[in-house]
Amino acid sequence: MNARAEHRLADAARWAEHNQAWLAAELARVRSQISARQAAQPPLPAPPVTPWPGPPESPSALDRIAQTFELSPFERDLLLLAAGVEIDRGLRELAPQGLSFSLAMAWLGAPHWDALSPLAPLRHWLLVDLPAGALPAHAPLLIDERVLHAITGVPALDGHLRGLLQPALRAPAADAGLADSVHAALSATTPPLLLLAPAGAGLATRRDSAIAAVQAAGGTALLLSAADLPHDAAELDTLARRIDRESALGGGTLVVWGEAPAEAQRHLFSLLARLRSAAVLAGETDRARLRDAVSRPLTVLDAPALTTTTATSSPRPLPAGCRPAQLQFQVDAATWHEALHQATPSPGADPDPQALWQALRHASRGGLDALAQRLDADTGFDDLVLPPATLAQLRAIAAQLRHRHTVHADWGFARRGTRGLGLAALFAGESGTGKTLAAEAIAQEAGLDLYRIDLASTVSKYIGETEKNLSRLFDTAEHSGAVLLFDEADALFGKRSEVKDSHDRYANIEIAYLLQRVESYRGLVILTSNLKSSLDKAFLRRIRFIVQFAFPDAALREQLWRRQFPAAAPQKGIDWPALAKAPLSGGHIRAAALQAAFAAADAGQAIDQTLLLQAVRAEFAKLERPWSGGGST
Repeated sequence: MNARAEHRLADAARWAEHNQAWLAAELARVRSQISARQAAQPPLPAPPVTPWPGPPESPSALDRIAQTFELSPFERDLLLLAAGVEIDRGLRELAPQGLSFSLAMAWLGAPHWDALSPLAPLRHWLLVDLPAGALPAHAPLLIDERVLHAITGVPALDGHLRGLLQPALRAPAADAGLADSVHAALSATTPPLLLLAPAGAGLATRRDSAIAAVQAAGGTALLLSAADLPHDAAELDTLARRIDRESALGGGTLVVWGEAPAEAQRHLFSLLARLRSAAVLAGETDRARLRDAVSRPLTVLDAPALTTTTATSSPRPLPAGCRPAQLQFQVDAATWHEALHQATPSPGADPDPQALWQALRHASRGGLDALAQRLDADTGFDDLVLPPATLAQLRAIAAQLRHRHTVHADWGFARRGTRGLGLAALFAGESGTGKTLAAEAIAQEAGLDLYRIDLASTVSKYIGETEKNLSRLFDTAEHSGAVLLFDEADALFGKRSEVKDSHDRYANIEIAYLLQRVESYRGLVILTSNLKSSLDKAFLRRIRFIVQFAFPDAALREQLWRRQFPAAAPQKGIDWPALAKAPLSGGHIRAAALQAAFAAADAGQAIDQTLLLQAVRAEFAKLERPWSGGGST
């Protein structure tokens, strides 16, 4: 810890001691004032406010709150009394039935009725609260828990904001120019609204750039995902007041990150229009609509993205082979250093590029395993049994996935605009024709994770929830650029319908949002469908590759049959051409081979033609299709 940090900690400890002693003296003053009034003594001048023992530039927590929210002397003492009833036994005994506004009016000096108006500071800023529907005079008057902690000098976060807002952890060092610009803006008299848009950066990098800049300016970044905003106007209004209050009490700066669906952007703009405290938007948005929605100026900082270096003061250049991993995976500085350590075989040696890639691949998964199913498979292109033209298309997809950093970053295509840089492919064909295996082969070739999206947990009947689920998925996947597989995507990417009611409108918004995210996602999105014609044409226009998986002919079916059995599996008298006459797809051939293998193991014999034909008949029975039973034993 450096000397400056130690000095700050010492100052904070001294302030906490001063605040506790001063608060105890102030509560004693209020007790004395109330006791005198209850004793029906002749009116005495109110005891003077306790002098603050610390430096004037660091006032008590209560006085700071009174100054920030512009409380009158009566409102300040009422807030002190509400806190005292909670933490001071003597005051609690004076009000055994709880504090009410009428008691406060009788006990405190210079009372005024409008102090408890919903528009006055105490209730507008949620410093005190009343039971729902109660009249203010005799109802219990309660101090908000977050405000009580603030008065006593205890660090806390508003409980109503937990799960929606979270203080950010330490981010990598910010660009010096960006930090200076943010610091200057946050120091202005009017709290700023900033838009940080690092050129060519992903969502995670934009978020980390905003966090680092706020922290470099001496503040705490409070993270809010744009997709998590409530839709109700009253909830948005309360949320804005709670964020403003939290910023005033804890000194935090709101950082909004992630991409919001078109409809959710309206709620974001509504929140920002109500907000009075500073806010930083980490990413692009509709600037014209935002400027129309808010009354204060919007400052746009096209800042450079964060760069990651080694932990040494004079970092050595990384080997050229490590650069793809550095560009592919978006991780924080601590994770980067740990991955470098794991990939370096000995002190002073260069990190192994393949080991670095694997370490970052595992570290960048984040919470994606909780949002989708990771498919761990070692299928390669040599394992696929497909027509040569189909295989060539799949290899072309893998090549674009592997070289996109060269084309986008090194050759400058990304600088001409991020639209259309996303890589999407449609795999169309009957069930069992190898679409999922092909996705596994592409991910294996690119050295990336493959995640299959569970549509049952993604698509929601509630308006706006599907976009939220998809936003979380894409935002999390940005860290690794994983391959995303939307199996049987017709349910999610279907045709937009004619708008007849609000549900049709929101369904079309979902599709529009998906178009935007698929286009901007920096990894590969694969859609599989049994019926290409059921997909929205707008998707088809934006899909770079459409691969048709045809039903295998007899020659391919024979190859599929031969590849099903490992060398250790006992086989006897199998007529491969005869089996290939049965019109089955690769998935059904795989199922039949396994069924025959289990039957052979149960009978204690080798896998033979009879068992295989029985298994084939079972597959046709499942398909409810006739089969003549051709093939000889």
